[in-house]
Amino acid sequence: MADIFNEIDEELRQEKLKKLWDRWGVFVLAAAVVLVVAVAGWRVWDHMRQQRAAHEGDAYVAASELARTGDPKAAETALIELAKTSVGGYPALAGMRAAGARAQAGEVEPAIAAFDAIAADAATPVRLAEIARIRAAYLAVDVADRAAVETRAAPLAAAGRPYRAAAREILALAAWKAGDTAAVAARIAEIETDPETPRDLLDRISVLSALVKAQGTSGKAN
Repeated sequence: MADIFNEIDEELRQEKLKKLWDRWGVFVLAAAVVLVVAVAGWRVWDHMRQQRAAHEGDAYVAASELARTGDPKAAETALIELAKTSVGGYPALAGMRAAGARAQAGEVEPAIAAFDAIAADAATPVRLAEIARIRAAYLAVDVADRAAVETRAAPLAAAGRPYRAAAREILALAAWKAGDTAAVAARIAEIETDPETPRDLLDRISVLSALVKAQGTSGKAN
């Protein structure tokens, strides 16, 4: 008797499954096809993305090699082209390298403008934009007024910012150039008391610190 009931239950289950399949089977198959196509499309896209990234990486290395071997104009042309056509972080990297080549060639103001443009571009990754502002600010110390330098560097000098040590050094240099030794001393103190200040920057700022102290001694003697 139990076997009969089991067979009835099995038939009922099969009938229910058949009704469900008749009702939803087409949709299940369609969903499966969509999933397969989506996975295949993603794999193709990812493969193409990796190939493009590898190509752009090779182009960046080649352009950098041109700059290293003494052909700055060819390097600049290649880097600017890469900045226009590449994706991801490469446009910013290539643009900064091209701007750096301009600065080395003595084209300081165009280099500053190029760094500023990279920093202002919404497509530039945040950290690269901050580096571009730092590079522009370093160059601006020599050719721009103090306000222009501070506009670029001051926001990056706040506690917790990743490039605060460099920004503080820039602000100290701008203050020194303006003859504001009190501001220089304050920036030096910020740099020296920050445990995360890089050693090479501490070495550089020690020279400026010695100049400030010497000037202070000279002023007292007078």
